[in-house]
Amino acid sequence: MQKDIEIQSFLNLNLPLILDVRSPREYELSHIPLALNCPVLQNDEFERVGTLYKQDTFGAKILGASLICQNISTHLLSLKEKITPAIPFGIYCARGGMRSHSFALILQRIGYRVLVLEGGYKSYRKFITQSLDQAPTHNFLTLIGPTGSGKSEIISAFHHSLDIEQIAKHLGSSFGQICGNQPSVKMFQNLIFTRLKELQNAPFVLVEGESKKLGNLILPTPLYNAYQKAPKILILSPLERRIKRIITQYGKISEKFFRDSMQKIAPFMKKQFWQEAYDAFFANQLEKVAEILLIEYYDKVYKKESFHQVVHYQSTTQAIAEIKAFAEEFYKIKE
Repeated sequence: MQKDIEIQSFLNLNLPLILDVRSPREYELSHIPLALNCPVLQNDEFERVGTLYKQDTFGAKILGASLICQNISTHLLSLKEKITPAIPFGIYCARGGMRSHSFALILQRIGYRVLVLEGGYKSYRKFITQSLDQAPTHNFLTLIGPTGSGKSEIISAFHHSLDIEQIAKHLGSSFGQICGNQPSVKMFQNLIFTRLKELQNAPFVLVEGESKKLGNLILPTPLYNAYQKAPKILILSPLERRIKRIITQYGKISEKFFRDSMQKIAPFMKKQFWQEAYDAFFANQLEKVAEILLIEYYDKVYKKESFHQVVHYQSTTQAIAEIKAFAEEFYKIKE
């Protein structure tokens, strides 16, 4: 069976497997989260066909079809262990055209149940941008508090959380780019949408009170406004524990990364303390570095906000229990 499915129905099916048959370059830029890349045209082949199409449309179709057939043949055996005729799966290309339908036709003739995304990835991206332009309906609880207080630990440990830092691959501070390369803007939006969809039936959602910009990425305004207006819980932790968290998180940064990050915050610190932290790093006195930066930079630039509840973070289990108790009362959640 081969069937074209419009985007909302396609996503609501929660398919166990989705094949992205676009070129690797298109896939790497952004894709439907968890989709498996099975390109029917490699990067150079895609370019060849596209260039020829401008000069000889029919010739480009012949070349494209021949290359697609060759590439599909290599994918069929590798997919044998991943797909079964008993369970339908999805497939898409850029616009729901030749690439996805060519592969789907062969798979359908073999006996697989194939669902083609109508309009392809373009329709998916249109749906994502429209969805993120609307205010989310989730019951958010927003964690705020000084750097190193343990907010990220709580977010990571709680099942119904939107971990923006993890999705953005950035910790939101001047030293925040320690998580590797950030996703593209489109991929960031795709991941945010997917996580929000997963959380749509959660009684409440924990989120950290991030600024709107994390590194090179900017949060959708309706989402940002929603968690900024949500009830806020202030997470507090003793300085000693904050220092330990900072060392655990940032203790292995390179000398170049440290220098570059320190230059960013130089205008916001007294020169004396900036120099003390700088010298302590190269003397391998990491606890001193963390203490100076927390007291003389992060705590001073931290924006004080109003809050509904204070949680003195002693353990993840204790903190989550207190947060859940507040959420159940505030949102009138019944077990």
